[in-house]
Amino acid sequence: MADTVVIAEETQDEAHHFSWGLAIAGGVTAAAMLFFLLTLGSGFGLLLFRPATGGTPSAPVFLTGGAIYFLAAQLFSFAFGGHLVGRLLAPAFETREHEEFRAAAHGFVSWAVALFGTLIVAVIASLSAMDSVSHLYAPAMAKSEPAGPTAYLVDKLFRPSPSTAAPASTPDGIASSIVQSAVAPVADPASTARARDEAGRILDVAAAHGGLTSDDRARLIGLVGQQAGLPSDAAAARVDSEQANAQTAIRQAADIARKTASYAALWIAVSLLFGALISMTAAVFARFEEDDIAAGRRV
Repeated sequence: MADTVVIAEETQDEAHHFSWGLAIAGGVTAAAMLFFLLTLGSGFGLLLFRPATGGTPSAPVFLTGGAIYFLAAQLFSFAFGGHLVGRLLAPAFETREHEEFRAAAHGFVSWAVALFGTLIVAVIASLSAMDSVSHLYAPAMAKSEPAGPTAYLVDKLFRPSPSTAAPASTPDGIASSIVQSAVAPVADPASTARARDEAGRILDVAAAHGGLTSDDRARLIGLVGQQAGLPSDAAAARVDSEQANAQTAIRQAADIARKTASYAALWIAVSLLFGALISMTAAVFARFEEDDIAAGRRV
């Protein structure tokens, strides 16, 4: 009696199955490795700061070294997670191209899971740190008077003129209160506070809209002349000079912030792209390594 051998062929879905559990496991492993390496690097980086001895590295050198370490830690972590996925991925009856795609897909999803998990942990840690800082410094911040971005500019505008800054003196060296009061009468503290508050609001609006309007400029010149004891021309010159300096500083700060954000975004995008490629490549090579070991071609 002849035996009949039945060969069951796998369907297309069975040959190209995807293991979500394995991809998530690889992603969690990569995220844990990345967190460990970043924590280790932060510890060694903080050891480089020595304010007491003046041996602290410059900011560009420190930032460049930190960026390089972040890239290396990310590549190593994703390579480790991708390799783990590739070695644990079960073999299937498929062509080499299909096996490469299946392994690369698992490596890519594990990279995405690691990235998503890292972002969640970073957001939670940031919110927790902000909440702790707010509770720690809330009493001190409530007692202190808030200083806006234009507070220093108001101080400069309301500085007394050189002719009224120092009290006049008699030939014997005795201060003459009569001359001093004639040159710069004592201002009412309440009036001074109201003038400073109004000047601060005017400067805030000017910073938001790119400059002073004619009405705001005239009002600010009047406030400066009244509080600093300056004639109209000198007060106008002071207002125009400080406004020009403030606009220049704002443009420079905005340009620096734009360049910093642009470089950081490009660097993060490039590092994430390399991380995805490394995870996919590691998974593919690990899958082939597992096949070689199973076939006896590698010990």
